[in-house]
Amino acid sequence: METTKNTYVIMRLSSLGNVAMLVPVVTQLSNTYPNDEFVVVALKPLEVLFHGLPNVRYHEAAPEVEHAQGLYRLFKQIKEYKPTKVFDMQDDGRTRIIRWLLKWSNIPTSTIDLGSRERRALRRMGYEKATPLKPEVERYADALRNGGLQPAGDVPLMAVNQSAEQKVQLLFGTKTERWIGIAPFAKHLSNVLPFKTMKDVIAHYAQQPDTKIFLFGAGHVETEMLRQWASLWDNVESVTNQLPLDGELELMRHIDGLLCMDSANQHLAALVGCPTLSIWCGTHTYMGFAAWGKANTQILSLPVSCRPCSIHGTEHCKYRNFACKALSPEMIIERFDKLLNKQTKKI
Repeated sequence: METTKNTYVIMRLSSLGNVAMLVPVVTQLSNTYPNDEFVVVALKPLEVLFHGLPNVRYHEAAPEVEHAQGLYRLFKQIKEYKPTKVFDMQDDGRTRIIRWLLKWSNIPTSTIDLGSRERRALRRMGYEKATPLKPEVERYADALRNGGLQPAGDVPLMAVNQSAEQKVQLLFGTKTERWIGIAPFAKHLSNVLPFKTMKDVIAHYAQQPDTKIFLFGAGHVETEMLRQWASLWDNVESVTNQLPLDGELELMRHIDGLLCMDSANQHLAALVGCPTLSIWCGTHTYMGFAAWGKANTQILSLPVSCRPCSIHGTEHCKYRNFACKALSPEMIIERFDKLLNKQTKKI
């Protein structure tokens, strides 16, 4: 007897990090429902995040979704999949319009509870008076459960992308020394340490024997700064513009430890099992945006009572001093060394 194939569409139109946090639950769905199809809809070319999941398709929405015509076009594209149900993991003005259009086409939808009210309350009261909120990955899973699906089971690391692995080996050769990754930037100013602090940290590891450092970043300004820093030391490489996203993931799979901010890099590292030290300044893990729960990720932050000053990050500090960013290079190096010393060298 032939089994009926269901198609489920999952929308998450925001940042790279939020889409990366979808991967564990989509992996569970892929394994639990091998005869069904899952379509992930997002804005950027992030198909490589779902590598190795045979029944998962990726649909890159055009940037025009910021406008009415683009939203209607995306609705039509989603409708062409003839979805059994559409899961809205964004719940903003754009996806609400799409849900309304789907409703009039008799296509059922299910929506995530983002916990916006609880997150705003946590920001107002500060982390000292609050308790940790539900992790974002769990919110995704709850939305799926409320819509009739049951994501469950162990989540393996992302499957090795052989072609990307070959690119890494072609560029950087076979690993014969300690490899360290440093991603010194984030989307918001409140989440980024002073440039001098991170430059001093890079300089420290650049002077260590048998050590190679890879700098991760994106965007024109970041690319230029990382290029300048890498030019100062022979054993420092800027990965920016050298590797696409799949290559960066495979490189992370090989490095002994990644030092990053509260940024998408911690979520990418979690997918490939890379040990990570994530530095949190204006934000706080209580908001639920830390890396996937099974990840080998440690957190470094200062006990500043006004944290978190925002949910995702901000460009301003109401006290005009960003006291949350007063970490010294020595403090960072001490914690990162502890992480590195726990790892067995991967050669």
